Amino acid sequence: MKGMMDMWFYQDVILKPTEDIATSFLWSRVYRQIHLALASSKDEQGMIRCGVAFPEYSDAKPTLGRTLRLLAPEESDLQHLNLIDALKHFTPDYVKIKSIRPVPVRSCKGFVTYRRYQPEATAAQKARRYAKRHNMSIKEAQKLFPTPANETHYPYIQLESMTNHHRFSLFIQKKEADEHPYEGFSAYGFSKRSSVPDF
Repeated sequence: MKGMMDMWFYQDVILKPTEDIATSFLWSRVYRQIHLALASSKDEQGMIRCGVAFPEYSDAKPTLGRTLRLLAPEESDLQHLNLIDALKHFTPDYVKIKSIRPVPVRSCKGFVTYRRYQPEATAAQKARRYAKRHNMSIKEAQKLFPTPANETHYPYIQLESMTNHHRFSLFIQKKEADEHPYEGFSAYGFSKRSSVPDF
């Protein structure tokens, strides 16, 4: 029987910053286009079949590096995403799009998930749980769990909301995971459950 790892395909997008254009600026612009491409790539069941990975990710620095990797269970999923069209304003000067390839099974270190980390949401969840357990108001509990200011050590991409145009930081958390059956991805290419090959 064919292993799950054999079935994955990937396509790398390499950012090419210049003296005038920083890597962080390119991440903002490129990821906006990736987000739009993913959002419009839903299949008949309304599922997004392509996920993202950051091969140079580090939360020690923290950095995403310069490579964005798109992964999908079928080669046709990546073809349908059509990165060449989605990123046409950035190639060839600021972005290099590599060809679609099968995931090299021997180079695979295991499986990981990438998810959005929201410090405000985490603090609010803790406060709600504490209030419920200790029979106090959520307002009182929130004083015990303030939103951590500048305590987030995850790399992020600065984006602008397409609905209200507010700028926000998209913090990205990488976690080691078991090989998990594919269940689709968000419009940012993340999933708490669908793991992707790490190589």
